[in-house]
Amino acid sequence: MITFFSFIRKHGKKLLRYTVFSLAVFLIASVGYSAYQFKQMTRGWYAPLDTKPGVTVERPASAVAPLELLAGTKPLKPFVLLVMGIDSRDGERARSDTMMLAAIHPEKQRVYLLSIPRDSYTELPGKGYDKLNHAMAYGGPKLVVQSLEKFLDVKIDRYVTIDFDGFRKVVDELGGVPIQVKKRMKYTDPSDDTHIDLMPGLQTLNGDQALDYARYRKNDLGKEDSDYERIARQQEIVQALAEKGTSAEAFAKAFTLMEILGEHVKTDLTEKEIASLLLSYSDPTPNAIQSDTLTGSDERIWHNGVLGWYHLVPKQERQRVKQAILSGLAP
Repeated sequence: MITFFSFIRKHGKKLLRYTVFSLAVFLIASVGYSAYQFKQMTRGWYAPLDTKPGVTVERPASAVAPLELLAGTKPLKPFVLLVMGIDSRDGERARSDTMMLAAIHPEKQRVYLLSIPRDSYTELPGKGYDKLNHAMAYGGPKLVVQSLEKFLDVKIDRYVTIDFDGFRKVVDELGGVPIQVKKRMKYTDPSDDTHIDLMPGLQTLNGDQALDYARYRKNDLGKEDSDYERIARQQEIVQALAEKGTSAEAFAKAFTLMEILGEHVKTDLTEKEIASLLLSYSDPTPNAIQSDTLTGSDERIWHNGVLGWYHLVPKQERQRVKQAILSGLAP
């Protein structure tokens, strides 16, 4: 009878070759499957600016093989990306609850992130003057892009939106985000099923809590927060998600995250551009995110016969952020 050790001596080299070969096949299959899933995801969320609401655009199948796609290319040239968090409910037009402009420099792994108050008073091409956040409801991402380009005198190259349900699911899948809640937050509005109840202190917020923290402004316990305080919390969430998104935990859940994003994201970034960005910002070199806010003053003005509150941004402030954006793109 052949003992285990004699069997190993006799067939060891064959076993080693077989094991290495099997492992290589498994790794190639895993990479190929993840690339395939990545391509399916990006095809599902592709929506050029001229896409009509509710219409899905089928991106032509890429001729690039999955492994070649993952291999990537040179880093993209610096560009400006509009990022929007969308509040879309049944029977209602989508509203852009959160708006940010990102000057992205992939080669330097640098991002200048500008938060824009949603009540900013500006011209919406073809619609007259109004709050910026109404542009999404009037004309979708295309009108938001046109309005911001005119408002800040900068060219916006790409856009991306994520709806609130997708945001919740991503945070939950990542195991929550650590946030230092600075004060008691409590607000209830049964009309839209809002129930915010957060205690102060360092804690890990789940998806619902993170969204409550980012959107919180009105208060059952005292005066409401300013939009600047709200924006500061949104920037905290973005920083926390950026750190979680580059963790080993996020890598291990890549397939599930791809499925979530594929259902809740819309963008005009191509699959090659997204693959290139993922490769650039997953480099071990620390990514640099600089946060900024477009500032002005809240004033009551007459609009369409109604006296309402609007956020007025002076020309010099718009020029300041324009220069900051251009600096973020500079080589």
